[in-house]
Amino acid sequence: MRTFRIFSFTAMASAALALAQAPASAQGVTVYGRIVLSANSVKTGDADDQKQITDNASRLGFRGTEDLGGDMKAQFGLEMGLNADTGASTTPAYRNAYVALGSGLGTVALGRLDSANPTGSALYSQVTAIASFAANDAGATAIGTSMLNARNRTSNSLGYMSPTWNGFNLRLRGYLRGAAATPDVENGAKSLDVGLNYTAGALKAALGFGKDMRPGGLADNEFDDKWQLGARYDLGVVAPYMLYGRDRYENTATSRRSVDYWIIGAKAISGAHAVVLNLMQRDVQTSLTGKRRRWQAAYLYDLSKRTQLQAFVDRDGVDSSQSNVAVRAFGAGIKHDF
Repeated sequence: MRTFRIFSFTAMASAALALAQAPASAQGVTVYGRIVLSANSVKTGDADDQKQITDNASRLGFRGTEDLGGDMKAQFGLEMGLNADTGASTTPAYRNAYVALGSGLGTVALGRLDSANPTGSALYSQVTAIASFAANDAGATAIGTSMLNARNRTSNSLGYMSPTWNGFNLRLRGYLRGAAATPDVENGAKSLDVGLNYTAGALKAALGFGKDMRPGGLADNEFDDKWQLGARYDLGVVAPYMLYGRDRYENTATSRRSVDYWIIGAKAISGAHAVVLNLMQRDVQTSLTGKRRRWQAAYLYDLSKRTQLQAFVDRDGVDSSQSNVAVRAFGAGIKHDF
């Protein structure tokens, strides 16, 4: 808790310094978005395969910046999630909703935060910098939550990103998630995530830590803390990467305290063509012996800077201690950014 209070004090002090500057009039607002859809075939165990048109994290957003004079600026963002396959909005409706202040001391953001806000995400931004998705971190190929527990999107949050010094920067995020007794994933335990990042030429490296706190103690099998370490090196034609981490839980006699996970992979690019291959494994927390082993591959073709054709195959073992639970999926689709 002391670490959390120090972080909160530092963030609020930075915000106060930013507010002390004289305002200016320059302001810009951008409308942006993404539509990603694929036709998939998904088969679980021995059950019949399911054919489906699936959305893959489509969105519509507004973001803006106001120049406050000197090196100060104010920023805001509202990004709505939508299911392009049905036309329905996501729950919650907004992927992010924030206001931020930036200066030479860094950037502070408040609201519903994810990796798209100006302070990034302490842990998920490390995943997106290190690994490549095959083809999206959504739909049948999603791994950020299921395999890596990357803690991207949270409400009632306070984020900070430092300036970059000699290739290093720091991201912090506190999750002030409302009533402590509420077990919902976005309103339960209060949390703190810390991410240290390094970039030098072709090398990217990251070290992250996360911790949950609940008055009265954590519930059975509830997340306690985590750390992760990763690196990526761009060789030009191909960029290999790896990420390893350990999550800890408030375990019981039949479940794990420590859950190890890892992903290794590579992305190869030749002109408009790209291929991504990922291999990964995660201990099953509710089983003392189960392993979740998964591999996926994708082919990506850029028709333009905004439009991409995608094809993928994914095999998720789910739990090696159980039979007939593996999920096999393949599909093809289109991504368009605007």
